[in-house]
Amino acid sequence: MKIIDELAGKSVIDESGDQIGIVKDVEWDFTKNTVKSITLQEAGISAKIGLGDKKIVPFEMIEAIGDTVLIKGRVFKKE
Repeated sequence: MKIIDELAGKSVIDESGDQIGIVKDVEWDFTKNTVKSITLQEAGISAKIGLGDKKIVPFEMIEAIGDTVLIKGRVFKKE
């Protein structure tokens, strides 16, 4: 099974507990054989109809991967 199959569709949560998106894609570093970054589709109603913005989170900001993906800090602050 590919890493994208494992991660795609998982919720991404920041340290404040807010869902900031859903994993849409994974960028793989073939030289180091590791995840380089993940691409998120914005969470919420706009994501469900395919209109959410895509955001990129570098691997260094990922705290843990399990049923959800936990991000260090607040990646995308609400305005």
